[in-house]
Amino acid sequence: MTKSDSAWLAAFLFLCCGASAAEPPQVEARIKFISMTRPLVGLGVAHGKQATGLVIPTDMLSDPIVYRGPARLELIETTVKERPTKGPSASPEEKNDASDRPSRGVKARTAALEHIPAGKPPLAWIDLPTNLGRLNLILLVTPGNKNGITMLNDPPGSFPPGSNRYLNLTSFQVIVKAPSGSYLIDPGAEKILRPGAPNNDYYDLTLSTKFADEEIMAFSSRVYHMEKVRKLYLIQPAPGAKGRLMVRDIEDRPPPTTALGPTPVAPKGAK
Repeated sequence: MTKSDSAWLAAFLFLCCGASAAEPPQVEARIKFISMTRPLVGLGVAHGKQATGLVIPTDMLSDPIVYRGPARLELIETTVKERPTKGPSASPEEKNDASDRPSRGVKARTAALEHIPAGKPPLAWIDLPTNLGRLNLILLVTPGNKNGITMLNDPPGSFPPGSNRYLNLTSFQVIVKAPSGSYLIDPGAEKILRPGAPNNDYYDLTLSTKFADEEIMAFSSRVYHMEKVRKLYLIQPAPGAKGRLMVRDIEDRPPPTTALGPTPVAPKGAK
């Protein structure tokens, strides 16, 4: 190998390494979404020139998606078109024959839905962490509020069925009272707990706000507890008098195949 060949090879390797280093970090995440405003449709998670279509409800967590891509996850508006899928197509003779004898039926091509980016700026976005391995997340979507997405980590076992997760989105302390005890949650903080109620039974839940040494009753409810269901409580300030709350409870139920299993019981000593 001549000196010029060696120099060319070194330059090529340097450029390759530089290009590799410039590539954005990639992440993998299993994600469920919840809308904080209104049901969101016609959206997708961007994947280059394509997108994974989404429907984001307000009263329950969305179906999970598996995201593999750049650390910056973007929610975008999409358009939908049909894409034929592989399969046998019926001939004209078969179609006519099928109209006379409908019991035979005709196998025809089916269409899949393809979500295409609409070419508009992202509706919301978030930079996901790249140093935590495979992520399990709940993303709260509020279009128009800063970047529009708030991230909750949801690793397996941290928020199990039968437990409640309280997220304090106010600027003051909130006290949660359930049969299992009384819990103080600071502004912007959260608490995961078991309510301490028997499966398939009701219990009393109250939330109070705390200013200095003053405690103000702000919410009360009679809640039906199921060990197969986990609940996310979003605690927000309500307009009007000081200390008023708006509380949304979001149920996350197991898939139907799991729901048909034996009735679970709360672990001993669990709160």
